[in-house]
Amino acid sequence: MSRIRGVGIGLRRYLPILNWMPTYERTWLRPDLLAGLTLAAFTIPEAIAYAELAGLPPQAGLYASIAPPLLYMLFGTSRQLVVGPTSAVSVLIASGLATLAIASPEHYAALAAATAIMVGLIALVSYALRLGFLVNFISESVLVGFSTGAALYIASTQLGKMFGIAGSHGQFFERILHIARHLGDANLFALWLGLAGIIVLVVGEHFLRRLPWALIVVLGAIGVMSATDLVQRGVHIIGELPRGIPALSFPPIAFSDVPDLLRTAVGAFVLSYLEGMSMARAFAAKNKYRVDANQELLALGFASIGAGVTNAYPVAGSFSRSALNDSLGARTQLASGIGGILVALVVLFFTELFTNLPEPILASVVLVAVRGLFKVGALRRLYRLRRVEFWTAIGAMAGVLVLGILDGVVIGALLSLLLVIGRASQSRMSVLGKVPGQPQFTDIRQNPENTTIPGLCIIRADEGIFYANTESIRYEILNIVGSTTPTVKTVILDLEMTSDLDLSGVEMLEDLRKDLQESGVQLRLSRVQRSARVLLARVGISDKIGLDRFHPRTLFAVAAYLSEEGVKSAMSCDILPDMIRCVQDLVSARAEHVEAADRDKLETISYRLEMILESIEQMNGSPRNSGRR
Repeated sequence: MSRIRGVGIGLRRYLPILNWMPTYERTWLRPDLLAGLTLAAFTIPEAIAYAELAGLPPQAGLYASIAPPLLYMLFGTSRQLVVGPTSAVSVLIASGLATLAIASPEHYAALAAATAIMVGLIALVSYALRLGFLVNFISESVLVGFSTGAALYIASTQLGKMFGIAGSHGQFFERILHIARHLGDANLFALWLGLAGIIVLVVGEHFLRRLPWALIVVLGAIGVMSATDLVQRGVHIIGELPRGIPALSFPPIAFSDVPDLLRTAVGAFVLSYLEGMSMARAFAAKNKYRVDANQELLALGFASIGAGVTNAYPVAGSFSRSALNDSLGARTQLASGIGGILVALVVLFFTELFTNLPEPILASVVLVAVRGLFKVGALRRLYRLRRVEFWTAIGAMAGVLVLGILDGVVIGALLSLLLVIGRASQSRMSVLGKVPGQPQFTDIRQNPENTTIPGLCIIRADEGIFYANTESIRYEILNIVGSTTPTVKTVILDLEMTSDLDLSGVEMLEDLRKDLQESGVQLRLSRVQRSARVLLARVGISDKIGLDRFHPRTLFAVAAYLSEEGVKSAMSCDILPDMIRCVQDLVSARAEHVEAADRDKLETISYRLEMILESIEQMNGSPRNSGRR
């Protein structure tokens, strides 16, 4: 019995559906059904448009909207995220595969499907290695810049269809120049049809958001094409779509193709995971639940493999469809699963309806859909608040526009890495002073009323000390000591923020001790974490600094300095009462966890400390409860 229970717990760990389906409430079914029906209506035109964006036949987008959402329903942890074809991943696949020698459209489709399987395998390996935390290292500013650049890049890929101009290829600026040079060749029927689609979509979504305007526009355009001679006037249509769901199979590619696809697969994986996780976290925060970053890797892995074995291409979380799913009140992952089932029914029985779908309308669907990727407001906010991050965002955007989506992903990842390294290597130090009447020490720049002692410099390393910032911290401390007047006799280094030390940090502390000693300055350490103390003792640095110069609290380090130097100051009159209060707190905390006999002894000590404190405060002429916390 216990073995069966253990198997059940193990399955629930890998299949989140086993956690939420048994507790599914009947009242959730209506909003999930409504969301699923509406999702299918929105998905069909977007999926067809995104497949063409990827350079694939329209049915590939529909196939990518069947198995992936069903698999995500089993393995995913976000209740609102909708997995399927997206504009950014589609254009990445197009740019990544464009550099390869493609023998035929069938070979191209096979390579796209193989890329999806590779993305899935990369995600599964990342899940096994527990690499979900890496998403935390991607800067928000990089995501803002990449998203805006991707929106512009994707929009440029649709201008050729909108204007009816052939031969629009290359990167962003090449496409724009090509359209500008051939404006005289534009097909006005295609342009007016595309513009009409954009107007209806924008106006309709503004006033009646919950209606499937993309499907309405698509069906209306099909009716117009069927009733007119626009095909003869040069307006292109997508043509006949094959009916039925393809059998599960691995794409027929040569083993020699795999290395060529690896770069595209890695880029698609990074983009897919970032797209999905950024939205999953946003919806989880809004609806007050948690998503598991590692479990999302598993879900992405199986969803991508499911896409690959059904003749589709890599998938990701869709911004527009996920936002719609959330606005419709979807309660669980069942909503996206229902959407996938309904798309499958369309593929099985109704594909002939879309034969006369005009390409300018697909372009209008894409252009309106990518509006959500434009982050102009976020760029303005970065420019106003954080110029460094603004220029980082501009760099990520420029990488996409100049080099393309695939290289833009690499540029974005490198910029994020540089930001992390740059911030980690910076030495943010605070010079501390004592808060009047309290046993705390805070930054004197933020609290100029704090008191300091001549000859004593209290410094806190606001970032953890590790190999990347040791030299900058050392030089910053020496600069602070050198610029402080009167001459510093003792430095107290507060290490509360350093949870652990590496060997570089240990060596830095020894070098700092030597530098200060040569200048006649003593080093004391306060609030050193246990693991750091153990390492310092093991390598012998503790003995060199002096065990009596390690202090559990900065207050005690200051008291030791005052006692050793015999300093008379306003602070010295304030320190002793605070010291006694700290000891009282320690005694009181200890008294709660000892036997009665020991508790009596501790209470006696506390009483005597109280008498001493009262005498000191009477001598200082201060109120009885001065500074008492």
